Amino acid sequence: MLYNIENSPEAELDIQNAADYYDAISIELGNRFEDELYATYKKITNNPQFYKYLSNKQERKLKCARLKSFPYIVIYRIHGNTIIVISFFNTHCKPRYGQP
Repeated sequence: MLYNIENSPEAELDIQNAADYYDAISIELGNRFEDELYATYKKITNNPQFYKYLSNKQERKLKCARLKSFPYIVIYRIHGNTIIVISFFNTHCKPRYGQP
């Protein structure tokens, strides 16, 4: 099955803020960040079931994927053949996201 990926408005804003932050440090770092984000999205769309659930509450159906070199997590859910990115956040800023 082929999957499409969509960002929620909140995730889109968080991604743009992160990209702007890394671009301000250096264009090369910003490019590395964007390349890694797209590589992670490709992995998610190729096999969205591979990643684990965010919590033990299966009814929530939220999965998470970490970027390899940057401290970010992509939180998503699968809806038919669409992957909806619910949240994109820096683990250094929100380390307890999704925890009670």
